[in-house]
Amino acid sequence: MTDGFADRTLAEHQRVFDKIWWQNPERQNSTSSSWWFFLLFPEGEDGYGPRQLMFSLAACVGDQCRVNGQQAAGMDLDRPISDGVDRFNAATVGWAGDRDQVHDHVVNQPAEAVLSRDDRRIEAWAEREDGTKRGSEIAALSDRDLGLEAHIVGDDAEATFETWGDLDSQMTAPHQGLDIDTPLGGVQVVAWRQMNFEGEFDLPDGTESLSGSCYFQRVCFDMPLFPWKWIWAIFPDGTSFSAMIPFVGPQLFRRGYKFFSSNTLERLTIPLRQSGFWHWGSGEGHVEFDRVTIEPIFDGSEHPDFDVRVETDDGDYVSFVARTYGHARNWLEREKLGGRVDSHWSYNEYMFRMAGLTGQVDGKRIDDTSMGTGFGTLEYSTGLGL
Repeated sequence: MTDGFADRTLAEHQRVFDKIWWQNPERQNSTSSSWWFFLLFPEGEDGYGPRQLMFSLAACVGDQCRVNGQQAAGMDLDRPISDGVDRFNAATVGWAGDRDQVHDHVVNQPAEAVLSRDDRRIEAWAEREDGTKRGSEIAALSDRDLGLEAHIVGDDAEATFETWGDLDSQMTAPHQGLDIDTPLGGVQVVAWRQMNFEGEFDLPDGTESLSGSCYFQRVCFDMPLFPWKWIWAIFPDGTSFSAMIPFVGPQLFRRGYKFFSSNTLERLTIPLRQSGFWHWGSGEGHVEFDRVTIEPIFDGSEHPDFDVRVETDDGDYVSFVARTYGHARNWLEREKLGGRVDSHWSYNEYMFRMAGLTGQVDGKRIDDTSMGTGFGTLEYSTGLGL
């Protein structure tokens, strides 16, 4: 068991927080992409779920890209950057769902983004002929030491909300999860995994005030986007669980939303790295796992469920089935060789509830009764985003 977090000054938190407002243009290459995203779990009768919302601002290098089938100009590697202001092409996307349905692509808007290091703000608005605007804006909160405010507008949704953390652990404070920089490319991730959020949301089902738990990431990829499986889940008491498996396999060549007819072939993957963790909502500890399996289960339904297990050499483990009740899909395509070919990378997100939870974490037995129902998002991406 490890708490994975030492006491930090506000200045140290600020140093990580400031990385949100820069995408390392000096590192970028022809395969680079950048992402700023919020995953929101409104608090409900069953804990944090089953309602979920996601909003993302994404950009990729290239002459032309397509995001969810919509043409969008890519980032120019030779763009001028001055006084800490970076202007580039990007797209805002989003979805909202609950146990009954998913409203996919409530936002799907390309625009020029302006990222200001000094102002600690990124905005990407497209103005229409009638003066209305579509897109998004993320900025540092002015009335808190550290926090974020966001405004997102789409054809079918509008959201204005604030997020902040308690800054008392690596879950509740901005945390640099990865920082890899090599001549062949790299990755930098800034994650703020457990924040509070509150705001006003005008969604297809109506307008209301929502509050709950928020996950935020800023990711800079300077290599091709490859497949992965990733889980983020939260229990009623605030305990969180996550697992990640980047992998290679025949799914690299998949285009569109489909699966192999053979379970054996669908599960034929080579993990590149495995990691997971359990963080108690009481703040009493943090356990990391180094062996992870996330396997799709097909029973004739439209979407697969997933069999999940993580474990350590010390005997700690967590096992459950992720029962999916919703699916949202975003996909990215880049034209190559003057448009003669293009790459395809598909980003599938499944909303799920845990079933059959069993395990031992730091010597404590856990199950559905002791923890309550856990809800989460499971990403199963496929294709290769060169």
